[in-house]
Amino acid sequence: MRLPVLLIFSLLTLNAVSAAAAPTKAQQIAVFKVAALARANVTDTALRATGVPAETVTIAADYLYGRDLNVQAYDLDAFLKARIPNIETLAQSGAQILFWCRDGYAPTAKLSDVLGQGGLIAVRDADAPEAVGWSDVPYKTSLLTAADVGNYVVWRTAQFPAKPQPWGLETVYILPANAVIK
Repeated sequence: MRLPVLLIFSLLTLNAVSAAAAPTKAQQIAVFKVAALARANVTDTALRATGVPAETVTIAADYLYGRDLNVQAYDLDAFLKARIPNIETLAQSGAQILFWCRDGYAPTAKLSDVLGQGGLIAVRDADAPEAVGWSDVPYKTSLLTAADVGNYVVWRTAQFPAKPQPWGLETVYILPANAVIK
């Protein structure tokens, strides 16, 4: 991890849910240049390296699946602390967290509002066959596949939309308190 990381990305509308679909000009909102304070790629290896095993948790009335959902998940705080050792100091400084998803969705929140709040990175539906991972799920006018859902941020208690619940999570960026992302 080199600091600072120059983060250049384009935000897309929520209509761009398929990882395979290229964004159209209508979907591209803007391009921002932000010096990120830190970043952590969300991979199977990085999740296992936290030293905290995945646990099975029931998410009541899950936002995406619209039902109680048993997931295998890693603790978000443990992941962030393992990948970004100064995460608590960054939270105290007012830093923001940005969840970068493979479809371009990139919700942000104050880091201090996320740490210690029961966040999880769900990696699979605990009730789905091992080879499946996630069941297909309709979302708006599309059908999301297991690959689309991928790593899915959920919360031990139902807090959507107060807390971000992005799926297809690829990277977590920590941004300065004064970064303006709209």
